[in-house]
Amino acid sequence: SLREAHLYAQNEYDDSLSLAQAYSTLSDWQCVFPDDYAHACYHYGRQLRAKGNYVEAMKVFIAATHSRTRDFHILGRVYSNIAEMCHLAGEYQLSYDMFAKCADCFLQKGDSSNYFYALNSMAFELAEQGKKEETLVLLDSIARNCNDKNVILKTWETKAEMYRKISQY
Repeated sequence: SLREAHLYAQNEYDDSLSLAQAYSTLSDWQCVFPDDYAHACYHYGRQLRAKGNYVEAMKVFIAATHSRTRDFHILGRVYSNIAEMCHLAGEYQLSYDMFAKCADCFLQKGDSSNYFYALNSMAFELAEQGKKEETLVLLDSIARNCNDKNVILKTWETKAEMYRKISQY
């Protein structure tokens, strides 16, 4: 039912059949319930991804990006998952672009920690491409503007990967 689909969209359930049904049901009602539809897409996409069904997961995540939701937190999470899947496929520039969309969503939400994590992920994708100067510019920007120690620790990991990638041991 539509009521059950709404409840499943709002919570992380591990029942794949119920999530699939919520995704399907809300697809027909996405103009009325865009936030619920985006949540259903996110949770169902995460489940598909966890089970190794990357093609279907990507389709579901893309459906979430086409929803009319104004929930920038869930959109940021959707774009992050898309970016991670692009990274796994070796599509580092596309991954960078998706992390940029992710960062923009978190910025619109006012979520500074996740915004800086997304910027770090963008820097990591640049590092994977061996783009030293661009990587350092982004990491320096994070260091100047971010106060979250956990994010700063991740930037060190990114910097180490950059130096490994360009063989500067």
